[in-house]
Amino acid sequence: MNRIEAVAGVSLIALVASGLGQKYNELSKLAGTPPPPQKVRPKLQIETRPERTIDMAIAAYLSGVEAAAVTDKRVHLGSLLASLESPEFDGAEIDPVTAESLSRAIVAVFEQPGDGGAEDIELRRRAVGFLAGRVSGKTSRDFVLKALEEGPVEVRHEALKRVGSPLGVRGALVYSKVQELAQKGLVPDSTLPAVLRRTGGVKARDGIIMLMNSTDNAKLIAGCAISLQDYRDPELIGKILGRLEAVGMIDSAGKMPWISPALLDAHLKSADKASFRRGIAVMAARPSLVKSGLIHLERGLQDADSDTRRYAAVAVKKAVIAKVVDAKVGETLLAGRLQLETEPVLKAELTGGLERIHSLLEQKETGVQ
Repeated sequence: MNRIEAVAGVSLIALVASGLGQKYNELSKLAGTPPPPQKVRPKLQIETRPERTIDMAIAAYLSGVEAAAVTDKRVHLGSLLASLESPEFDGAEIDPVTAESLSRAIVAVFEQPGDGGAEDIELRRRAVGFLAGRVSGKTSRDFVLKALEEGPVEVRHEALKRVGSPLGVRGALVYSKVQELAQKGLVPDSTLPAVLRRTGGVKARDGIIMLMNSTDNAKLIAGCAISLQDYRDPELIGKILGRLEAVGMIDSAGKMPWISPALLDAHLKSADKASFRRGIAVMAARPSLVKSGLIHLERGLQDADSDTRRYAAVAVKKAVIAKVVDAKVGETLLAGRLQLETEPVLKAELTGGLERIHSLLEQKETGVQ
């Protein structure tokens, strides 16, 4: 190898070494770079657009409905009602100015009578129901009052179900119209007590009591009992139980209406003897009420009235069976009364209750169901 070849070889080696060194440096820098994030959450489109409100939905409807043909107006109204009745806007309040504009637009749709067919009546029913329950204001109220007066039946019933709500049509005129319709027999029994309470408020209380005491209709009595409990007055429980006993509905879980455990508990704390007995009878018929009233059963088992003691014994047994009261607690209560009881019928009831509870305890200990 001559001198020139040697120099060329050395230069080539130096060049290769220099290139490798540079590549090494690049790779080292790359190795030291932190990895990119594995999960990059894209910004969803819904986050970049304004939230749609009920007022915006109504405004969009109002902007296009005026120029629409009569047939199209009904179609658009049906679509709007479907949107406003959806979970998206359930319970949403409407701005008063927007509400009045909406009411006028809806009333305008029905200024020209429809064909009277099923679809026409259904649209009117939905519109009246929505205004009655969700839109206050004079235009809405007048339209709903007219529907209550003129019907048809399906529309009237829908209005009766919805009037008196906090967001919708209410007031003295509405309450007066409901009373008028009730006197004519145009309000269903299943609806009457509740609509009186919603539209009349405190003023309707005595009327509902009179209605409950004047009828033997079980459905109407049950409706009155439930509506009266909405007043949250323990004193009214006594009036309710008195009527339930008079018509034979107090000792049957199937016939008895819903009874508030809290109101019953509060009532029994100051009830007279007759009312106390009725309250214990209710617990005997519906063991779930015992959960918040066990202290009253302890008192009932010691009561001087034999019927009250019998109802209390039955209530304890049923509450244990229903697992509302611990079996050991029930056993203690009934065994304690049995030691003092002198009435043969009651002793038999207590003995039978204890035997049933003992069988449950044995099943629990052995694991046999």
